[in-house]
Amino acid sequence: MDDAELDVLLRNERYPRAAAYSGRWMVDGAMGPNPVWQAEALTELMSLEAGMRVLDMGCGTALSSIFLAKEFGVEVWATDLWVQPDENLRRVAEAGLEGRVHPVHAEAHALPFAEGFFDALVSIGAYHYFGTDDLYLGYYSRFVKPGGRIGIIQPGLAEEYETLPPPHLEPYWQWDFCAWHSPAWWRRH
Repeated sequence: MDDAELDVLLRNERYPRAAAYSGRWMVDGAMGPNPVWQAEALTELMSLEAGMRVLDMGCGTALSSIFLAKEFGVEVWATDLWVQPDENLRRVAEAGLEGRVHPVHAEAHALPFAEGFFDALVSIGAYHYFGTDDLYLGYYSRFVKPGGRIGIIQPGLAEEYETLPPPHLEPYWQWDFCAWHSPAWWRRH
């Protein structure tokens, strides 16, 4: 498929800001569901203002970090364990955002930031890898200023199942889907 066709297929009226980005860029950098669409959806509920410091935890290839910096004028610490900072710095430089998006390699339980440093914490498509730990939210929230915001978007299940994988999802199930939970589970958690 050529890039023009991909751009048309990835143009979603629900996400007008994301429509300005290359479909090839989004597909080549995706590590799961479209992080640019998810970042735009999050900003419908969580306001970001120019100059804010934002931690993008589990950013993967930093597509969400680049999008947030470019669209909202925020400064982003693009933090991930699986993608090396030099790879993300290349994408950041290609987007012309050096100095506004800072790639960081860190494990979610050993973050190298000062308490209260960030105006907002976001995690798009990754929180379930570390946030199911009963104590994690208390640890994570230390890095946001008093009155700051935390926004999380992730895959999940409509309800909890007694048996995993649920029979209707068995052909698609991967081991890490066991960390997917229902909204009710997250509310209790």
